[in-house]
Amino acid sequence: MIFLYLISIIPAIVGIVLYVCNKKVVWLEWLGSVAIALFFSAVMHILVIYGTCKDVQTLSGQISKATHYPEWIEEYTETHTETDDEGNVTTSTDTHHRTHDEEWKASTTLGDEYDITKDFFSEISENFHNLTTERPYKDGFDSGDPNIYVAYNNSKFVYPVTSVRIWKNKVKAAPSVFSFVKVSKNIAVYEYPPNGDWLRSDRLLGNVPINLLEFDRMNSRLGPLKKVNVIIVYFGNKDSSMGKWQQAKWIGGKKNDLVICYGGEKNNKADWSFCFGWTEKEIVKRNLETIFIDNKIDSSIIPKIEQEVRKNYQIKDWSKFDYITINPPIWSYFVLIILIIISEIAFWYWAIGNEFEKRK
Repeated sequence: MIFLYLISIIPAIVGIVLYVCNKKVVWLEWLGSVAIALFFSAVMHILVIYGTCKDVQTLSGQISKATHYPEWIEEYTETHTETDDEGNVTTSTDTHHRTHDEEWKASTTLGDEYDITKDFFSEISENFHNLTTERPYKDGFDSGDPNIYVAYNNSKFVYPVTSVRIWKNKVKAAPSVFSFVKVSKNIAVYEYPPNGDWLRSDRLLGNVPINLLEFDRMNSRLGPLKKVNVIIVYFGNKDSSMGKWQQAKWIGGKKNDLVICYGGEKNNKADWSFCFGWTEKEIVKRNLETIFIDNKIDSSIIPKIEQEVRKNYQIKDWSKFDYITINPPIWSYFVLIILIIISEIAFWYWAIGNEFEKRK
């Protein structure tokens, strides 16, 4: 990465030559040319790190409360000041009204808030067995309903939610260090589940005969406790190499993934199983493989998965990968050189043509 900054030496040398040979060049302009080169080097550095290491992880939680905000009207004033041709100042105050529309929102244990429908708010209120009337301070309240109505989760009813967060993954930038081969397009592995719906995950890939809602609820319990994201992938009657190929495709999994792959003629009976993910305790993966081999695969296996993860899973200490060096791609050097050349030509054209010059 240091070579991105070494390129800035060239503009510095050019600037020194111009400073010595041209009386129109002052030392501040030389510093300016170096600063421009360093700026573009730093920008390219950030883009390379962001582009090669940017990754996502899925966090799990649940709805903690739902809130109904009724429509209300706010009264506010605006003051206008005018000065006529003779310098006389006139001040006037106008009164206006603003309508705040009715809305319903759900808050989660992950700190997110989402717009929801009136019907979903009613469902949450009924399942939470709680609806509290609160009167928040509303600056400028004029008319309407001054209250808000909040349904807190007093019933322990679980609406599982997910949230996708960005994180810096150095392993993704250097997968060869961990022997993750490039997966050919003709190998039918799965793309990483996007989890785009905050109320319904994509964690069950293939025809997995497990109730998704209950599986998401399991993750919502394990997420806050173990920082884990459990995924199950079914490969049908394909052989056990598919588990390794899936691991390579996902470069070992995301930060908190624990991925259970299995295959068999019937989707409720595993002929083979393979578990991968980043963890400090490998035993949890081997035990989960055994659970899938020894048990019928349906929703009844969820408590067994949860018990094992609670007992033995420990998320990887990702600071152990800080030693990995990120090497910028070749194209980044060419782009940087072109940017520096264009910017330096424009800068020196301005510097030589302006009114500043060395003192005699």
